[in-house]
Amino acid sequence: MAWPSISLILNTLYLVLFAAFMIYGQKMQTSIALLGVRRKLKRLETFKDGAHSQLLHQILPFCQDQTLVEGMLDRWENSFMIAPTNLDPAGLVRKLEHILNTHDDGLKSDVRHLAATATDVQVDNLTDLLEVTIGLQSMFRVVRHYYLLSKKQGGPLALAQLQMNLPSIMEEAEAYNSATEAFSSGKVVGDGIGPLVASRFADGTTAKELVQDTNVYETTCQNRRLLVVRAKGPGGNVGKPGLAVEKLIRENGSISRVITVDAGLKLEGEASGEVAEGTGAAIGGAGNERYHIEEAATKNDVALDAVIVKMSSKEAISTLTPELRKAADAAYGKVLYLIQNETLPGDTVIVAGVGNTMGID
Repeated sequence: MAWPSISLILNTLYLVLFAAFMIYGQKMQTSIALLGVRRKLKRLETFKDGAHSQLLHQILPFCQDQTLVEGMLDRWENSFMIAPTNLDPAGLVRKLEHILNTHDDGLKSDVRHLAATATDVQVDNLTDLLEVTIGLQSMFRVVRHYYLLSKKQGGPLALAQLQMNLPSIMEEAEAYNSATEAFSSGKVVGDGIGPLVASRFADGTTAKELVQDTNVYETTCQNRRLLVVRAKGPGGNVGKPGLAVEKLIRENGSISRVITVDAGLKLEGEASGEVAEGTGAAIGGAGNERYHIEEAATKNDVALDAVIVKMSSKEAISTLTPELRKAADAAYGKVLYLIQNETLPGDTVIVAGVGNTMGID
C-alpha cells in the first residue's frame, strides 16, 4: 500500500487548521482576551480589598464595633452620585455644587460619627481614604460588569469596549492604590504642590477661615498687597478655593490679578516637575470652583494667570517626590515673576494654591 506523500499530509493539515480557525478563531481570540481581562480584574480586586482593609485598620482604633464599621463601609462603597440634569442649563453649576457638598458632607459626617475621638485632621485623612476606597470599588464593579457580560454573551462588542478603556482604568486604579499609603500616613501628596507654593507666600502670617475649610492670609510682596488662598491643613482638604476667590474679589473691588497654582496632568513624553504658565483658572474637579473664579473675574475685569506643575495621575495622589518638591521652588519663582512684572506697586493680588493640603500646616 502506498503511503500519502508528506506534502499531501501537510496540505491536508493546513486545510483542517484553516477551517478550524475560520469556525472557532473568533471564540479563541475572545477566550484569550477574556483571560487577559480576568488577570486585570483580579488585580483590581486586590487593590479594592487592600484599600478596604487599610481603611478598616485605620478606623477600628476609634470604634471597636467592627460590625458597625463594616456596615458603614459597605454602604458607602456601593454608593453613587447622580449628576444634575442638563435639560435646563440655568443654575446647573449651583445644582452640581449642592450635590457635591451633600455627598462630601455625608462622607465626613459618617466618618466623624464612627471616629468620635479622632481629631479634625484624622477625620479629613480618613475621609480621603474612604473616597479612594469608593473609587476602587467603582472601578472594580464596572470592569467586572463588562467582563461577565462578554463572557455571558460571547460577543466581541462588550469586550472591545472594555479592552479600549481598560488601560486608562488600570492606570487610574494604580494611582488610587498608591494613594492608600500616603493617605493612611498623612504625608504630603503631589496634588499639594499648589498649597505648598501658597504657604511660602503666607509664611509667618495668621490664617483666617474665609469659607468652609479654606483659609486666606494677608501679606505683602514687592510692595503689593497679597491675599493668599489655600485649603486648611494639615488634614486632607481641598477646600473651596473658587468660592474664596469669588468672595475676595467681591469684598475687595480693586483686585489687579488672580494667580492660581495647581498640579497639572502631564502628557506622555513630558517630564514630571515641569512648570508651565498659562492664562485662566488652574483648578480641577467638577468645574464648579473654576466657575466661581471665572464669573467673578469676568464681572470685575480681573486678569487670570495660571501656573501648573506637571505630573502623572499617580504622582498627584502619591507621596510627594523630591523632583516635585524642587518643582515647588520653580513654581514659586514663576508666581513671583508674575507679581513683579504683571502688576504695579500698591496693587492687590490674589494667589490661590489649589490642591490637597494633607500634611501641610
